[in-house]
Amino acid sequence: MKIAIVEDEAKAAEKIIRYVEKYAEGAGEEITAVHFGNPVDFLEKYHGEYDVIFMDIIMDMMNGMECAAKLRQRDENVLLCFITNMAQYAIRGYEVGAFDFMIKPVVYEEFALKMDRIRRLLDKRVVESVLINSRGSVQKIAVRDLTYVEVYNHVLIYHTEKDQYEAYGKLTELENDERFRRFLRIGTSHLVNCDHISAFENDTIVVKGVRLPVSRRRRKECLEKMAVILGGGWC
Repeated sequence: MKIAIVEDEAKAAEKIIRYVEKYAEGAGEEITAVHFGNPVDFLEKYHGEYDVIFMDIIMDMMNGMECAAKLRQRDENVLLCFITNMAQYAIRGYEVGAFDFMIKPVVYEEFALKMDRIRRLLDKRVVESVLINSRGSVQKIAVRDLTYVEVYNHVLIYHTEKDQYEAYGKLTELENDERFRRFLRIGTSHLVNCDHISAFENDTIVVKGVRLPVSRRRRKECLEKMAVILGGGWC
């Protein structure tokens, strides 16, 4: 497990790091914690590599709520827990998808209970994701949220229901990636998420209202693979 601590009070951050080390030793689990002294530095260096983030709310340069809102634009899945002495702000955590909060001064017993909950949540929601370097900004997208991927002029275009992201790459590399095992290669230009297909009509697949052409050469293969994946034969 990897933890980020966003806290501008050095002593408060040191305490949480000690708690992490004590908890890891007791749990017999490898847990690492990285401290960021301010939210701006954290956002600049964040690339979706953390499982959980402990964040103070009242900080200089940028408050925790604002930082969390910017974080959610890039990563909707990472677990976020606020640590603050301002309970009235912490309860607004639902606005940025925080799963919990702790009030300073944090005692170890409370921290351990939160960590137990974090471990249970992580066990339940193992989310496979892909990091997309799109226009200078790294986006972490859950693979299950991708509707399809297309290639155009050597650029991969990742589609979700709401947005699309562009990055250089090869469709064949995604096709052979285990994370994309529930995707169909329907032609030279498209890789489609089976879970978002609403219809397969002759030589066309419908994905969230978008019609995509299926090559004649791949039609039989696509039908057979769909039957296996959607029939539960491929988890």
